[in-house]
Amino acid sequence: MNTEPKKVDLSRLRQQVENEIETYVYDFPDNAIGNPWTDAAVQQGLAQFRASLIEPYWAEVEIRDTFEQIGMIEAPRRTCAAVADDGKGVLLMFDPAVDSFVLAERGKTGLTTFGVRGDAVGCFLAR
Repeated sequence: MNTEPKKVDLSRLRQQVENEIETYVYDFPDNAIGNPWTDAAVQQGLAQFRASLIEPYWAEVEIRDTFEQIGMIEAPRRTCAAVADDGKGVLLMFDPAVDSFVLAERGKTGLTTFGVRGDAVGCFLAR
């Protein structure tokens, strides 16, 4: 297992995520495909995110974001910080190696990413 990254303060990470939730502004570009979310749907998603926040902790995650990684017998593993758990098997993780948030699912072999990366709120709402 990788060693715990030293440069990320977990309490500050939690504060950063809470701030992102509180200051989130939903934007649906004019040239976007699909239908915009209603304000009620956005607020419900943010409320679910708040309720899913956990005390951050370090965990080893199997990285399966690309077609190449999906096809590997053994995918790369990283130590990431879990920051939210939706209670349905999906966790929001912070990956300090690439300075982004990523969704991971809990399975028989542990936590595995599946290609959803970006900002904390956008990732969580994409579950």
